[in-house]
Amino acid sequence: MKKILSVLFALCIMLSVSAEELASIPYKTLKEEDKVKYVDDVWSDNVTRKDNDYFIKFISSGTGSYSEFYRPDGSFAFNTGCQYEFIYKGDLIGYSNQDLKFYDFSFIDGEITRRELSEEEIQALFPDYKIIKISQFSPNTNSLKVKKDKHRFKVIILNDTDKNFYHYSFTSGNSKFKTYPLAGFLDIRRKGMIQFSHFGDNTEASPWYILLVR
Repeated sequence: MKKILSVLFALCIMLSVSAEELASIPYKTLKEEDKVKYVDDVWSDNVTRKDNDYFIKFISSGTGSYSEFYRPDGSFAFNTGCQYEFIYKGDLIGYSNQDLKFYDFSFIDGEITRRELSEEEIQALFPDYKIIKISQFSPNTNSLKVKKDKHRFKVIILNDTDKNFYHYSFTSGNSKFKTYPLAGFLDIRRKGMIQFSHFGDNTEASPWYILLVR
C-alpha cells in the first residue's frame, strides 16, 4: 500500500497555496508590535499611555518565526515558542505550528510558564471543528478514515504525542481544501485522500499521515 501511496503523492499538487485569511478563525491573533499587559493574573491588550509595565510582541528571525515579547525599555521578557497568540477571557493562548498544540501562558515573578490545553478546552474554543488526534492514525499505515458530513468539514489535527511537526503541511491529488496559518487546521471542501507530511517525506523521523475523507 505504501508503494501505491508513494506514486500517488508524487503526482500531488498543493491545492491551497496561500493561507486563508485569519478572519475565518474566531480569535484575533496578536500582530507584531501589539502590546499586552498582565495584571492580577489577567492578560489584556488594552494598553494605554498611562501604562508603563507591558510587553510588545515581535517575530523572531529565522525559519521558526516564534513570538518574542519585550519590555518598553527594549529588554527581552519572554518567548512563547508559538506563531499565533490571542487573548481569551483574560488568558493568553498560544498555538505552536511545530507542536500542533495550544498553550495557556502565565507570567509570574518575571518568569513565563505555560500549560498545555486539554482536548476539551480546545473543543470549547473551536466547537465547529472536529479534533483528530495523531494517536488515532493507524500505527501500520499512518492512515485514518473520516466521514465528511458537512459541506465545509473543518478539522484540527491535534498532537497528543511527543512527536515534532516542523514544516508539515497538507497536500492532495483529489481532495479540495483550504489551509490556515495554524498548521494543523484544515477546511475540507471535497472528499478524497489528504497527506499531512514534511515535504512529502515518509521516514521514521518524519512519517506522513493520511486522511481518507469519505
